[in-house]
Amino acid sequence: MKHTILNGDVIDCLRSLPDACVQCVVTSPPYWGLRDYGVEGQIGLEPTPEEYVEKMVEVFREVRRVLRDDGTLWLNLGDSYANAGGAQQPHRDSCGGIGKKGTRGTQPYHAAGGGFERPSALSSGLKPKDLVGIPWRVAFALQADGWYLRSDIIWSKPNAMPESVTDRPTKSHEYVFLLAKQARYFYDTDAVREAQNRVGGAGNRNYRAGSENGREAEGQSNRPNPAGRNRRTVWEIATQPTPEAHFATFPEALVEPCIKAGTSERGACPECGAPWRRIVETSPGGLPRKDTEAWNNGGPLTPHKGYRGSPIVTQRGWQPSCTCGCEETVPCVVLDPFGGSGTVAKVARDLGRSSILIEINPEYVQIAKKRLRIGEQLDSGVCEYVVKSFRTEAAP
Repeated sequence: MKHTILNGDVIDCLRSLPDACVQCVVTSPPYWGLRDYGVEGQIGLEPTPEEYVEKMVEVFREVRRVLRDDGTLWLNLGDSYANAGGAQQPHRDSCGGIGKKGTRGTQPYHAAGGGFERPSALSSGLKPKDLVGIPWRVAFALQADGWYLRSDIIWSKPNAMPESVTDRPTKSHEYVFLLAKQARYFYDTDAVREAQNRVGGAGNRNYRAGSENGREAEGQSNRPNPAGRNRRTVWEIATQPTPEAHFATFPEALVEPCIKAGTSERGACPECGAPWRRIVETSPGGLPRKDTEAWNNGGPLTPHKGYRGSPIVTQRGWQPSCTCGCEETVPCVVLDPFGGSGTVAKVARDLGRSSILIEINPEYVQIAKKRLRIGEQLDSGVCEYVVKSFRTEAAP
């Protein structure tokens, strides 16, 4: 595995990378109006939401170049509220807080000691207390720029901190968007299956024991897929504090399914980078027994009432998705263009993937190096670590 940290402006660093060199991108850009990182060229302090969205499109246009055609982008973004004194941010919960610069909770953002003009959503025609809608503004802009917007995922926070508001619900979720370069792409659904709902709660009739009148239909099985059901779009994941960081970070549990679904566990072709795919065998898990042979042969199924259970998916091995003929693989590469404290790289390493982090703030680079244990001999011979600087002399 190889883990590279690039310290500098995100676009400059991205331009140093070759085309189609990563299989997956998992990232959480600086939220609009959240904090001052104290670094020249930082993103998130644009005067208006429109300018922030425009910058996001510029960055992810370059991300699209370095992403393989069959790769995916997993993008986490939070929202903010319009306010006469600047943008308001919902509390970032227990995962680090706002940090040393800026205020906590839903107070208008300000730099320590003043020093810069606060972003304002009101200049964009929004009214005070309006929800700005930053995540969807960015998602639609990326869609218009050529990305396929494939899914919106709700990151539900069971340990969300309370907000001092009395005229709206407390914000306890953020968005993760799944985007792709083309209609067909790599997605390992079997790597991120979730536990079945066996009792049929919340209207889940597929796994409810018996038929509609409480009796099991003759000749039918209501066995659920033992591998689990297809992952849903609401992920309940608690926020996670990072002792080394003084700012909000990804929880590792949020990053893990993105990397598992977006990269091959077996690895990729060392010549072209194409990911290996699972060889699976599918058999009926809830169809009438008389339809089993038709299912296996790809023929038409006989009419029957209802559908109980899921197809049984059994993994039989791995196969390349290219024709290079290589028998060995290399780890897939995960990119985080807004590396922060290095959570994406840490999870990638723990899952046996390589990573590339880009971070503008040299202090955060040191935090990421510490979390990856760069400089220690613990992973000697297993991981290769590279740190490069793209910072100019003019940068602080």
